[in-house]
Amino acid sequence: MSELDVFGFMGANRSIFSTLFLCGVLMPLVVVIVAYLFRNMPGTVRGAAMVSSLIGVVMLTFFTMGAQNTFFMQLSVLSGMAGDGSEIATRFLTSANLPIGETIKPPGWMMGLSLLQVVINLVLTVYVFMFARWENT
Repeated sequence: MSELDVFGFMGANRSIFSTLFLCGVLMPLVVVIVAYLFRNMPGTVRGAAMVSSLIGVVMLTFFTMGAQNTFFMQLSVLSGMAGDGSEIATRFLTSANLPIGETIKPPGWMMGLSLLQVVINLVLTVYVFMFARWENT
């Protein structure tokens, strides 16, 4: 595999991650809109919609985190190539202040914030479907 192949894969991965991240940002808005539209439906229908939304939140989290982890694995491959003497990879990593010849891992705060966001989305999804009072709207 050449450096250009790795850069190509990294570009495709970032595109996938950006799309999934955008979906993750817009999903809470969509959940609130759906919960509002379902507000007068029976509890079983709202409960089923809530379960579907919860599954969507969890699946989107897995896909986004998978794309992010793939990106860091690709950076590690590029770092290994730089350690083996690749000039292109060395220039790229040096310009980004990344280590050469080492495994590159995501910072711990990144995982912590992702998990916090998931917990907040799960709790708010249950709330807006089952407990929110929509009478004043």
